Amino acid sequence: MAVTTPSGKGPITHVVFDMDGLLLDTEGFYTQVQEQLLARYNKTFDWSLKAKMMGRKAIEAARVFVQETGISDSLSAEDFLVQREDMLLNLFPTAELMPGASRLVRHLHAKGVPIAVATGYLLTISFYPYIGLTFGGPVDPEKVLVFEDAPSGVLAGKNAGMSVVMVPDPRLDSSHHENADQVLSSLTDFKPEEWGLPPFEDA
Repeated sequence: MAVTTPSGKGPITHVVFDMDGLLLDTEGFYTQVQEQLLARYNKTFDWSLKAKMMGRKAIEAARVFVQETGISDSLSAEDFLVQREDMLLNLFPTAELMPGASRLVRHLHAKGVPIAVATGYLLTISFYPYIGLTFGGPVDPEKVLVFEDAPSGVLAGKNAGMSVVMVPDPRLDSSHHENADQVLSSLTDFKPEEWGLPPFEDA
């Protein structure tokens, strides 16, 4: 995947990170569990479906899952969530940080840049307008940079007037990249100075 240059407004003063698939390598767990659940019904899980589910609230993603796969008569969205969460609980403790995540978070913290972390359940259109509550006071949305891997999270950030850096899974179709201000293959490719943030000292 080619690294695109930012088209945001900058300079950035506050940063928000998605968690699943962006800071923590957990998206594979969701795929694994959902494949196992569908196998019980002789169905398969593909990336077109995963793209529709990514970044949504849990119940919304669950409804997409059972409806798109045609198993809603056999498994409700609520029961799907219960079964999935039971399986995920055994996998989450083994999650590792995504490449570049630790370096970037530690760097921003050391430089005094306010940062927040949210799950995909929170990164919705209803969350971003109230971002000031997360940072303890009013924040100009044009000075907030969001890091996301999910198309719905990217769109939510943009609709709230923020700039968004997308770090998508390489299996996600590139048509889902169009709303992001910048697209990176990995957080290791991020250059803070391009957004008016302090540069890495070890660059």
